[in-house]
Amino acid sequence: MADDRVTRVWIVGSSIIRRLYAHIREQGLDRNLGLRCSITWEGRGGRLWEQLLPVLRSLRAKASAPDILVIHLGGNSLCREGRSRLDFFQEMKTDLAEVLRLLPRTRLLFSSILPRLNWRGQTARSAYGVERRRRWLNSAVAGFLAERQMRCVRHSNIDLSHLSRDGVHLSPEGNELLLSNLREALQVEVRR
Repeated sequence: MADDRVTRVWIVGSSIIRRLYAHIREQGLDRNLGLRCSITWEGRGGRLWEQLLPVLRSLRAKASAPDILVIHLGGNSLCREGRSRLDFFQEMKTDLAEVLRLLPRTRLLFSSILPRLNWRGQTARSAYGVERRRRWLNSAVAGFLAERQMRCVRHSNIDLSHLSRDGVHLSPEGNELLLSNLREALQVEVRR
């Protein structure tokens, strides 16, 4: 007998996710991305990595744990003063381990931090150092998750040309690419 249960998905993130969901609604697209799943979109402008666990605990208090959790956070916390990339990575590992304890049967997908021209808390005149930090952190988190049979959603097809005028958020074309990347990753996970 086939399992008819619909896969529950939470997508938690910053304004990138909030704006992506707005883009989906504006385009009249299916909020569940045409997949056999039920997606809860939880995006908020300015959300920091440090807010991940409180958001998940709040969602968990209202609903059953998801089958799949997509996290798109970290960009707003990348340049926090007084914290090295190693410190931030350690914080992320600790929090991701807690996520796995909080949601033990949930499969985790980390949506890589996207490139930007402007970073919250950036003090250097050039974003070159921040870009190196972003790439290193995405790679380190992907390795951490791979050790736990979890996956990273990479966005190698999104670059600075896909940003809106503010240098932070995505243009309509960038949103389409992000949407496609997330849909492809979720399609694989929903079939598992």
